[in-house]
Amino acid sequence: MERFWRFSIFFLLFLVTFARNPCRQRVYPDTATGAAIGCVCNASYCDDFDDVGNITKDAFVLFLSSRDGNRMDRIDYHFTAFPNVSDTITIDFGKRFQKVLGFGGAITDSVGVNLRKLSQATSDQLINQYYGKAGIGYRLTRTVVASADFSTHVYSYNDVDQDFDMKNFNLTQEDYLYKIPYIKQALSLSKANGIDLKLFCTAWAPPGWMKSNGKMEGGAKMKGSTDGPYYKAYATYYKRFFEEYHKEGIDYWGMTPTNEPLEGRNADYKFQVVNFEAEDERDFIKYHLGPMLQENDFTKNISLLIGDENRYAFPDFADTILGDPMAAPYVSGFAYHWYADEGIPPDVIDQTIQKHPGYINLYTEACAGWHDYELSPVMGDWGRADLYAHNIIEDMSHGVQGWVDWNLVLDSQGGPNWVQNFVDAPIIANFTADEFIKQPMFYILAHFSKFVLPDYTRIGFVSPDLNLEGLAFLSTDQTKRVVMLHNQDSQNGHSYTLQDTGNTLRFANLYLPPSSFTTLIYNM
Repeated sequence: MERFWRFSIFFLLFLVTFARNPCRQRVYPDTATGAAIGCVCNASYCDDFDDVGNITKDAFVLFLSSRDGNRMDRIDYHFTAFPNVSDTITIDFGKRFQKVLGFGGAITDSVGVNLRKLSQATSDQLINQYYGKAGIGYRLTRTVVASADFSTHVYSYNDVDQDFDMKNFNLTQEDYLYKIPYIKQALSLSKANGIDLKLFCTAWAPPGWMKSNGKMEGGAKMKGSTDGPYYKAYATYYKRFFEEYHKEGIDYWGMTPTNEPLEGRNADYKFQVVNFEAEDERDFIKYHLGPMLQENDFTKNISLLIGDENRYAFPDFADTILGDPMAAPYVSGFAYHWYADEGIPPDVIDQTIQKHPGYINLYTEACAGWHDYELSPVMGDWGRADLYAHNIIEDMSHGVQGWVDWNLVLDSQGGPNWVQNFVDAPIIANFTADEFIKQPMFYILAHFSKFVLPDYTRIGFVSPDLNLEGLAFLSTDQTKRVVMLHNQDSQNGHSYTLQDTGNTLRFANLYLPPSSFTTLIYNM
């Protein structure tokens, strides 16, 4: 029977592959996790995705991506009146959890540099993969205030010492060349598709003259006391940023006070950073940033997310800042990074949510290839897609409402990056051929961003197998289920039967290939 199901599914895959633009595969040398396949796109061609369309109540739709080369391949199938195997996935309609905020990535200087090196037509094709009609429908986009490591050099918007009123504040050519044009393009494409794209931002560090070490890079505190002129000047710096971007027609949904503030404990930190302990961030918010945001109509409703740091900052940041009645009213939620997740269990998210319910919980930065021993892209590597899939499922299983990747596109080295802090990205640009390659990570993000929409509700998911992890969601009109299934077994495919507690008289019989990710969609 299992052989029949395998044949049926892969026969259907053969049929549907030719109903759309399929992945134009480029095969790379096998990696430690097996076959390595990228999807090549250029100005005139890129693979696309079938729309879900109307699904009858006796049918379900699968979208399959796998190590062996499936990339969002669609399969249409029907429920049956009998289970095919005893291993049953249970979707528990009666259990309701958090609402979804959305998924996305970041527009950095490096992203803009790479897009400008491609032809206009290829650059447009790339941006469309994230925000266009045939794309994956990103709902969130992060941007950088001034420079970060993913810039070509260090710069701020005001290098005039002790200009506390920011009279010499100016945007730079990086804003006008590498950020603003692509932010506007993302906003325009999203609006054309009926998507309200939410922008949020942060600075990696204030101008160097505000820090005790006198430079943007390297770990150090701000000068003076938290209620003093330097902290106030940093808030004014943000205010001026929002004002200048508003003049460009760009307004922000959210922000964080600073990026990875606890990394600033390290005096030898390689790139831009400032050390904010929880108490520093609390005082910065209550004395300066919070009140200053209230001064403009286009900033007074900004969602202020605290932390923007790895899990080890929580729940301390939340406890300290929300424990202050002057700081708490300005805070909308908590921002997490993924870089220490292997060593810090997700229980800290549970603790934070339990102690402080009703706040946004958002993963705001993640990328593969960041460890010292694995820097830069690994072309076609499915293992990194597995990492993305596992992390998103784990985080959302513990109450996180969205997940934001790092750079939209990097070059073949994993940059540019002024400190050579090279990493991987879902899309890698190849300038000599005026093309780009969609990495397996892109398709994991696509499974979530395209099908798990804002305000969907996570519902109960029970797996019969340690190799299988997943999530289930309920649509806003409560008629549709979206189920994510990640088969982590790299050696074997597995057959399962899926049953929904909302209708116990029908079954979805499934075969999941080894190292694969499947989205299953059906109506009740």
